[in-house]
Amino acid sequence: MTTSCDVAIVGAGLGGCFLALLLGRGGRNVVVVEQGPAIPAAGADFVKPPGMGVLARHGLGDLVERHALKRDVVRYYHDGQAIQECRYPEGFLIRPYRELVEAIYSCCSMEGVEFWFDSRIERLEQDGDRVARLVLADGRELRPGAVVGADGTRSLIRQELGIDKESTAYPHLMRVATVPLTASVARLNRLYFNSDGWFSYLYPINEEQARVFVGLPLDDDEAVFGDGLDADALRGLITENDDAFDVLGPAHWQPIRVSAMRVPAYHQGNAALLGSAAFACHPMTGMGMSYTMHDAEILAGVICAADSDPALLEKGLETSYEPRRQAHAELIGYGDALAGTYHDKTAYLSTFREDLHVFGDTEPVGRGFVSVLR
Repeated sequence: MTTSCDVAIVGAGLGGCFLALLLGRGGRNVVVVEQGPAIPAAGADFVKPPGMGVLARHGLGDLVERHALKRDVVRYYHDGQAIQECRYPEGFLIRPYRELVEAIYSCCSMEGVEFWFDSRIERLEQDGDRVARLVLADGRELRPGAVVGADGTRSLIRQELGIDKESTAYPHLMRVATVPLTASVARLNRLYFNSDGWFSYLYPINEEQARVFVGLPLDDDEAVFGDGLDADALRGLITENDDAFDVLGPAHWQPIRVSAMRVPAYHQGNAALLGSAAFACHPMTGMGMSYTMHDAEILAGVICAADSDPALLEKGLETSYEPRRQAHAELIGYGDALAGTYHDKTAYLSTFREDLHVFGDTEPVGRGFVSVLR
């Protein structure tokens, strides 16, 4: 069976769903292909002010905020001592990733967007540098006017297009757990790092649960997590959160290898990359989702303006979408710099940029502030 569409989007995560919604509203016939059975569950839980602004511009602010937590400060600690706060004048949102994406996904049906779940792409067939057909493992075929790979760091679309990636693994292993919410975690978002290169972040995701991240150098990870978490080993790192230790030990910790990723091009012919198929930065920046939503907004504008004209599409991708690599490179470099200064409080404070944490690349700089506590 062969289906024709204006745009095929591979991946039903945040970037894929948001782009599908914008294109559907723009009158485009959109098919989203997702290899999993439902909306993916893994992803960040934060929408910072730039992302909030994008959502508001498209009438989604109230929908996303309705069941989200809103916070306005993150306190940072080094070697157990509070050293600074990053304040957000307009606040930021915390909502579990799947809930956030499902809220956007729920709007797509009203715009005629078609989702194919449990659908794996077997190969691309190209006509010159343009993707002419997507062949699925079950024999179905898609003939798209444009293709967007929003299928993550291991993107099949990127590989099929022959776009190389440059990855740099960070020298630590990240572990994440969802735990019962305690009073201290509910009170304040606290982010910790220390002179040994350890990292931790604790924050609520709803009225009953919290998310905890712990990142340790590989040798230390084996010692702390090898036979189940040795929670006492974290007491020098995690302070002012004593009640959290009651829930850390029994938690199920999922390991995550974290790396930065860059690619030399975001498009080829009628195909483009979006989200973590295009770039990945250290999660300490907290801006990945906001940048992806802004990218999707720009990409939707390019595709709709091209109005199915191949030459206009390629020109728009080159002039309006490719420059996003510069903004992403700055964010990636910033994440690298932060991750490289855990051991040195002075170096960290001199590296920290509140403009990137609060406003990213889509808002004016200078409206937030950082207060040194100790």
